[in-house]
This record gives sequence, C-alpha cells and structure tokens, in this order.
Amino acid sequence: MEPMTLDQYLLEWQNDANLDLAALDESARQVPLLHAKWWRYYSHERLRYKKIDSDYKVLYRQKWEYFLGKMDDAERQTLGWPPQPLKILSPNVHIYIEGDTAIQDLLKRKAYLEEILKFVEDVIKSVNTRNFVIKSAIDFLRFKNGV
Repeated sequence: MEPMTLDQYLLEWQNDANLDLAALDESARQVPLLHAKWWRYYSHERLRYKKIDSDYKVLYRQKWEYFLGKMDDAERQTLGWPPQPLKILSPNVHIYIEGDTAIQDLLKRKAYLEEILKFVEDVIKSVNTRNFVIKSAIDFLRFKNGV
C-alpha cells in the first residue's frame, strides 16, 4: 500500500462520508466495507508510526553517544559524521540533541503521522456510528412524508 498524505485521507473521507438519501439501504450495506477500509488505513499508518518512533529512538541514542564523545569511531564513520569537537556535559546534551536537524526531521514526521492517526481514528468512530445516522435519516424522511 502506497503511503497517503493527510490531504489524500481528507479527500477520501469526503467521498466516503456522503450519504445518498435515495439509497440509504445501500449506504447501510456499505458500513462494514467502510469499516474494513479505514481499519486497513489505520493499521498501515500505525505501522509507519511505530517505524518512525523506532528510528527516532535509535537516532536519539546515536546522537547522545556522539555529542558526549562516547560513540565508537567505526560507527561514527559508518554514519558519515565528523569527529565531535565539542566538550558537552551530560546535563546539557539534550540541548544539542533536540536542536539536531536529523532529530527534528524525525520529530516532524512523527508528529505528522500522529495527526494522520488521530484523523483516521475519528473516521473509524464516525463509521461506527453511521448506522445510527442512517436510521435517523430514515426516521426524518418518514416524519417528513407523514408516515
């Protein structure tokens, strides 16, 4: 499955959220399919999030070792990082790690995936209540037609 952007998910939900008042029976039959579709999206995005989170933890450890001068030279060279010229005290290392561009990049990607996950979770909640919305629409149509 190709990763989707938040905007793509928004457009997808805009299409899926429509209820055709002339075909409420078909809309009701589509609920399980919508549920399965959005759970597939959710599972995919949750796995992407877990990978980014894991990558972040590994990079954080590497940066911690690097900035404190505790990183093995072979690992540092493999990563393509220059020797660490600064003498950073342990209590201050978080300032350098948090300001590192690679760390910031992973944190931005992680935050973006968190937004996607929140959105897809809300869509799933909406799909779960869709039958109640359909029933309310049917009741309203009955009322409107005097039945």
